Amino acid sequence: MAQQFRHILNSNEEDTVGNIWKYFEKLDEILYASDMDTYEMVYANRKACRMLGIGSLEEIQGEKCYQVLHHRTSPCPFCTNYKLKPLEYFEWTHYNDNLGKYFALKDTMLFMDDRRVRVELALDLSVNTQQKNTIQEYENNEQLLNEALQLALGCNDEEEDPIQIFLAFLGEKLECERMYIFEGEDGGPVDNTYEWCAPDVTPEIQNLQQVPYEVVSLWYRMFHEGKNVVIYDLEEIREHDPEMYRTLKPQGIRSLVVSPIVYKDTILGFYGVDIPPSHSLSHISFLLDIIGHFIVCMIQRRGLVRRLESMSYHDQLTGALNRHALTRTLERLRNKNIRVGLIYCDLMGLKQINDTRGHDEGDTLIQEAYQFLQTRSKDSPVFRLGGDEFMVLCENMERRQFDEILHAISRQETYDKVKMAVGYAWREGTDIDFSEMLLKADEDMYRDKSVRRQSILNAISGDMEEWRKIAEKPIRDRPS
Repeated sequence: MAQQFRHILNSNEEDTVGNIWKYFEKLDEILYASDMDTYEMVYANRKACRMLGIGSLEEIQGEKCYQVLHHRTSPCPFCTNYKLKPLEYFEWTHYNDNLGKYFALKDTMLFMDDRRVRVELALDLSVNTQQKNTIQEYENNEQLLNEALQLALGCNDEEEDPIQIFLAFLGEKLECERMYIFEGEDGGPVDNTYEWCAPDVTPEIQNLQQVPYEVVSLWYRMFHEGKNVVIYDLEEIREHDPEMYRTLKPQGIRSLVVSPIVYKDTILGFYGVDIPPSHSLSHISFLLDIIGHFIVCMIQRRGLVRRLESMSYHDQLTGALNRHALTRTLERLRNKNIRVGLIYCDLMGLKQINDTRGHDEGDTLIQEAYQFLQTRSKDSPVFRLGGDEFMVLCENMERRQFDEILHAISRQETYDKVKMAVGYAWREGTDIDFSEMLLKADEDMYRDKSVRRQSILNAISGDMEEWRKIAEKPIRDRPS
């Protein structure tokens, strides 16, 4: 900070005299200036105004620095004016009785329009003490994070997400109203992927998908500078960040702290808290810096778990769900009051393709069969149960809808490359025997296969019309 301070004060003289204060307006440190001869306040940056409870510089126009800073009626006995020299720095510490805070101070002198101006940079040492006192409710940061991680990663319930548990634990301990994670590529839109809300706080996650980059671009610029976003009062950003103001205002957000999610110098998104206790904003920013690494690790772990789950429950050739996924799905449906239909399909001619054209051609046919079923299943899941066997599971729909799907799958046109034998089963109630349904659908499929084989023989003998009639007839109307 001292180097930045020195650079500004030693910059172009004309710019310094006319516009120097603009460089300090958004400074993270407290900075103010006063006339060394009259003691009148010359300037106070935004953070200084906030510390002093001042809404604008106009409120202190003409007032003395000892009145504004220390509520004294005469110059301070500890004033350092006599020790200051142009562009040299005097460093000292002082406890401000008026503010009840301990400060580390750096003072210098400037000449501005023939005036001697004292510029003072103040670092609130009470913030560091407050950080330690607040966080050390758990003895130290390590204990707090260990407790959060143990709770999150020790969860064995498949229905609960460790990241969600982690956010809920920290959100409660930090006494904020909302804690969240946004993910998205740097420069593109971001999605709110995780959210924890305190009781009586309305969730916003559904309203915060595909948030345009323009809304958070200022935040990303700060992230690239290694800074967190700390908003003490939303009204402060109304003028210089109107897009963000319009996004946050409808949510009732008054203050927040946001930190980037960084992996190998790439910003993956950000996470933060809304409306924490006002005295905790600084220490929460400090804490978010610490937990960023753990957020990244959990996101990476989530990706690994999802990949492993995909490998466990999906067929690698087609992307269809597999037998393990079907078993898990049927277990979930067991003893529930539901309507469910099974459509069992057998891909015909696969062996011949493999034998005559090779397995690459056979794999292509299997993939086409999966696409064929996907386009006709109306979002019902498709399972690949073996080399040439597929199943569509239709859950909680009217029988009429199930029959439409069944008809769309069984009605194969003469020009369709994919030819399938099809069987089905339908049940309603709470005591559904899925083993019986699978057997029924399997038997029905073999009957259809027999009919289709006969139609193929007829086609070979020259009766293509017979094949067309059989193939295009609704399955429930076919001869058994």
